[in-house]
Amino acid sequence: EYKDYSDTEYRNYSEFEMDNRCIVFYDSGTGGLRLFEKTRKAFPSENYVYFADEKYMPFGDKSKEELLKIFDEAEKKIVSFCPKLLVVACNTMSCALIDEERSFPFRTIFVTPFVPENEKTNKSSGGRKSGGKWLLLTTPATAKSDYVKRLISGDKNVDLLPQKGLAEEVEKWIKGGKKPDISLNFKDCEKNYDYVFLGCTHYGFLKNDFKKIFPES
Repeated sequence: EYKDYSDTEYRNYSEFEMDNRCIVFYDSGTGGLRLFEKTRKAFPSENYVYFADEKYMPFGDKSKEELLKIFDEAEKKIVSFCPKLLVVACNTMSCALIDEERSFPFRTIFVTPFVPENEKTNKSSGGRKSGGKWLLLTTPATAKSDYVKRLISGDKNVDLLPQKGLAEEVEKWIKGGKKPDISLNFKDCEKNYDYVFLGCTHYGFLKNDFKKIFPES
């Protein structure tokens, strides 16, 4: 089974129905578009702003300090939209922000990597099958984050495999460039995983390619 973050569901949404302020999706580029399109399809009457912070793309090779500085700049523009909801659709930025004690004048949803039933993070991630083995694919910055370290701490069933430069390659492809060939990235990788989790919204565009590489997952 493959999980990517365009599969995120929004619950308890009725409180927003009478509020016509916009919902802002924030990402480094086009990675969050799949999540954005699914949300817009589910809630077509809402007003949306998609904020692609391409000036600093890619996020995945930056330090936490650099990411926080980037968001400090972006936040000024986000506030100017007067949103009722902010969706940080970038896993890398979400992992940098989620432990920060920040106060926003609007509700914020962080799109983060997950492994099922981890007590240290979100138990609502999904049901784990007994004896399952998991592969979590992220950017290097996400892999180094405290959030992911807690997420997989002590869990021998989870392998973490950061992908250097892949999000940037996907971004270039979506904009008309050459599609990345990810087969070499996993040439020497174990293939018998029960589940593969795509911990970057850009990776969702290659979902079918991952299925070919990990056919038993």
